Amino acid sequence: MFRKVFRSLAALFVFITGCKARYTWNTEEEYYRLPKWQDYVNKFEKMDYPPHTTTLFIGDSMTEGFDLKKHLGGDSLVNMGIGGDFTSGILKRLYVVDSLRPRKVFVMIGINDILKNVPQERIETQYEQIISQLKSICPQSEIYIQSCLPTTGMGGSEANNSLVIARVKQLNNFLVNECERQGVHFINLYPLFEKPMDHMNSTLTYDGLHLNEEGNKVWAQAITNVVI
Repeated sequence: MFRKVFRSLAALFVFITGCKARYTWNTEEEYYRLPKWQDYVNKFEKMDYPPHTTTLFIGDSMTEGFDLKKHLGGDSLVNMGIGGDFTSGILKRLYVVDSLRPRKVFVMIGINDILKNVPQERIETQYEQIISQLKSICPQSEIYIQSCLPTTGMGGSEANNSLVIARVKQLNNFLVNECERQGVHFINLYPLFEKPMDHMNSTLTYDGLHLNEEGNKVWAQAITNVVI
C-alpha cells in the first residue's frame, strides 16, 4: 500500500514539474517556441470587429491580467496581452492590429525584456519600431504608450531589484522623448504605483511585479478619461 501511494505521489511530482518546465524560458527564442504564444496569436487572428470601433490593449501579463470589461466597462475593449511577451513579440504580431484597425491603442511592454537581460539599446530600437509601425498601419488610431511600473523583490535581492528599477526608469525616460518625437501620447503610470521610493506599492501587487485587484483599479482610474 505504501509503495503504491509513493509511486502515485512520485508520478504526480513528475507531472507537476514537467508542466512547470514546459512554461519556463530564459530567452526570447525559448519563449517563442512555447505553444502558449502562438495559441494566443491564433486566437487574436480570429477576432472580428468592424474597423475603427475597438479600443485595443496590447502587451504582456500586465495587460493580460487586466480585466478591461470589469474595470473600464464597454464591449468595444479588446485585450491582446500575452504573459511573458517581449517588445520583439509585439512586433511579430502587429499584423493582427492591422486587420483590427482600432480606434485607440494602449501599449505596455518592456519589463520582460529587462528581466531577461535584453540589451537596453535593442529594447529602445524595438519600441521605436512598435510606435512607428502602429502609426503606419493605424493612421487614424490614437496611440497611448504606458510606462513600465516599479518593482519589488526582482532578482532575489535589493541590489538586483535596484538594477531592474534603473533600467525601467531609463526605458520610461526614453519613451517620454520617443513619444514626443513621434507625436503619440505617453502615460506615466510609474508614480501611481511607487511606494516607498523605487518600489512597487505592496498594497497594489501580489508578487512585487503583477498588479492585484486594487492595482488594476488604480490603473483603470488613471486612464478612464482617455479610454472613453
